[in-house]
Amino acid sequence: MVLHGVTLVPAAGEVLYDLEVRIDASGLTQLGGEPLTAWQFPWAACRDVRVGASGADAQIALSFGALRYRWEVPAEGIDGGVTRLEKVLHDVAGARAMVRGIRSARRRR
Repeated sequence: MVLHGVTLVPAAGEVLYDLEVRIDASGLTQLGGEPLTAWQFPWAACRDVRVGASGADAQIALSFGALRYRWEVPAEGIDGGVTRLEKVLHDVAGARAMVRGIRSARRRR
């Protein structure tokens, strides 16, 4: 699966725009930046892979090493839509749904 127009919002570092993200059975590959660079995230090295919808758009999050990464994917960049992305990530990486509002849920206890 190939995603277009993706934005990387890392836990630390610079936000990167207009990336291409490729997802397959071996991992997630991010292509983009200046100069053009490819970053590979093999599923075997990733933890807590999550995927979720934010309106019509999608978000992918995972931990790799000591850092948390989050990609924002516009709906028009997803061939087959958010539902297909969720299924693909569940099948290849065991991705779970993104938890929303967990901070406020903890405060209510």
